[in-house]
Amino acid sequence: MTEIEILNNSQLGFIQNAIYTVAVVMMTFISFRLGRIVNEKNGNVFAKSLVTLYGIMVIFFSIQVGAYLSFYQKALSYNLAELKAAGVKLSAGSEDTINRYTINLANGFPKLAPELPTIILCTIVFLIIIGTTWIKPTSNKL
Repeated sequence: MTEIEILNNSQLGFIQNAIYTVAVVMMTFISFRLGRIVNEKNGNVFAKSLVTLYGIMVIFFSIQVGAYLSFYQKALSYNLAELKAAGVKLSAGSEDTINRYTINLANGFPKLAPELPTIILCTIVFLIIIGTTWIKPTSNKL
């Protein structure tokens, strides 16, 4: 593949990831809203469990989307580094991409795994969903 083909294919992956990210944001909003409603309406354990299960699925999907973003970035860097190793002169932007997402060609093609910030963010969002669903707010009525 040429440099422009690698860049074009990578952009398709980034566009797909952006659409999935929008879906994650919408599903997260729905999770927060469901948790708040079931808590305010004094929902039973079954209803709270369903909201929790939905929240788990949303967070799992969010971690997958984050893992794919990391994978696309590393795969782009890997493919460009492979092209550079073959002796092709790359543009300055492609050289910068190789430097930004450092890949060792000897390690082979990158694996699909989320980055630590993605895991931390998803954990915090999940804790908020759980807290919104299960913890009763304290009322300070005077």
